[in-house]
Amino acid sequence: MNVPVTPGTDASAEVAIATLEARFMAGPLATIDEDVLKRWQPKPMGWFLRLQQLLAQRAGLRSLYCEVDGHRINYWTGGNVDGPTMLLLHGFGASRENWLTIAPLLAKQFHLLIPDLPGFGRSSFCADADYSLAAQASRVAQLLRHCDRGPALVVGSSMGGAISAQLAARYPGRVAALCLMNAAGAPAERLSVLESGLAAGVNHLAPSRLEDVSKVFDICLHRRHRLLGRLLAFFMAKDMVHRYPVNRFLFKGLATSLSDTWACLPDIAAPTLALWGDSDRVLDISCGSAFVQRIDQCQLTVLPGVGHLPMIESPGDTAQLLRDFWASNTEFSL
Repeated sequence: MNVPVTPGTDASAEVAIATLEARFMAGPLATIDEDVLKRWQPKPMGWFLRLQQLLAQRAGLRSLYCEVDGHRINYWTGGNVDGPTMLLLHGFGASRENWLTIAPLLAKQFHLLIPDLPGFGRSSFCADADYSLAAQASRVAQLLRHCDRGPALVVGSSMGGAISAQLAARYPGRVAALCLMNAAGAPAERLSVLESGLAAGVNHLAPSRLEDVSKVFDICLHRRHRLLGRLLAFFMAKDMVHRYPVNRFLFKGLATSLSDTWACLPDIAAPTLALWGDSDRVLDISCGSAFVQRIDQCQLTVLPGVGHLPMIESPGDTAQLLRDFWASNTEFSL
């Protein structure tokens, strides 16, 4: 359903975002152990990740890679080679596997491009690299250039949404239409569970202990998906805890560049869909209204009974909304 927009001011929003960044930098989460970070190495591919790779192959996705800005970016590609390109960008602490459920529902119409963002998943991490949202947007633009496809429908989830927004603002020729899915980069009217934790010095999206991993999925998924969350926590816990030093560093790059994303939003010319789950406990639904206020061609659609990850929680409805949005805002006919 489309929802009304709550009035606000750009000045108050800028103050809110600047305050969040300042609080983060003054808190314990901004302290990084450089020695631990430099010694960190990725774990070998385990059986659960191998299973996900097999599922990707069954969905018709091929694994490729390219070198961008000192990073090896691993990505999946597949779907309709003659169709328009759809670029799917995952959120913080996640990887391209987040899109496995929805990819087969989009493959008939779109040529899919699904990367592990630099620093995440099977793409390389560099301890001395810049992982601000602007730097990540620049790397994604280079990935699109490497793939040599036309302007894409860019879909970004959470952190991937903030990167997508910067991509659309700074590289408009690469983006034909934009979907900000429960995206970071806009202020909220209410503190979410994630933001309340950050204020207390705890990042629920970067667990350091096995027993804390279930909290990630508790706040990311609607309560009706509690069993799914428990299963994901069981299979992914060791890898998530192993990545804790890296995720802590990567989150600092995210948290300290949100104001850059907010500042660039008026420069977005592409038609934009802000898509939100009504039960998001990571980024409050009021963020969606803030995007509508800030971007000229932006509409907000809310999915009932959905949390922070619509592509996992409601893949059928989400895929249909993406198809309809593309068809109604571009010259392409599906």
